[in-house]
Amino acid sequence: MSELELGFCQGYMALQYHIEEAYSEANLTCNIKLKYRPPIAIFSKKYFNEFNTLDHTKKYDYCFIGSINSSIENRQWVIEFTKKHFTSNSIFVNTDNNPNWKSLGEYDLTGKNLGFSPKACHNNQSRAAQYRVVKNNLFYFETMCQSKYVLCPAGDSAWSFRFYEVLMCGSLPIVESWHHTYRTQEESHIKYEYMLASKINEISNIQYEEMISKNTALFKQYHLLN
Repeated sequence: MSELELGFCQGYMALQYHIEEAYSEANLTCNIKLKYRPPIAIFSKKYFNEFNTLDHTKKYDYCFIGSINSSIENRQWVIEFTKKHFTSNSIFVNTDNNPNWKSLGEYDLTGKNLGFSPKACHNNQSRAAQYRVVKNNLFYFETMCQSKYVLCPAGDSAWSFRFYEVLMCGSLPIVESWHHTYRTQEESHIKYEYMLASKINEISNIQYEEMISKNTALFKQYHLLN
């Protein structure tokens, strides 16, 4: 592995909302000074278990639901990958409010108001914007649960919150670089399974179910309070 690339920001208010819920659930006091940028992201068991109630039947091969313009340099590869690999069994949604968006194909559901963009909210740092209630975002979460592979591009920094969500959905992340699979030095030591976009032709050789099981076990070990 190459030297870590942590980017300019490891903080995100959603991390604070989730860690506060997790410690409250466990009746513990959180002594982490900067809860919006903890060494390792922590989620409540209640939140994690809500994903288990969703339909995980794998109906789709690839999926991406999110903003492009919010980090266009880091997400240009998503467009290129989508055009090359997405099929009639894929789902793509650009959540930007872009009336000039040109559909990428039959899998492109942009413009049907199926996604949600926290950055588009008036107060995008609020809990309402950043804490995605599962039952209020069923299309977003259930589509990822029903997809074998979910594209996880970098956000404003090298990491994205989507990576945690995809792990909870029981799908396999596709990233542009290993550096997009961790947020902090501590998280870089967690050996999650993922696919590099440049290695997608090797997808037929992977042990998919074993990789998903490993990721779920690692998530429970590191991201839930035990």
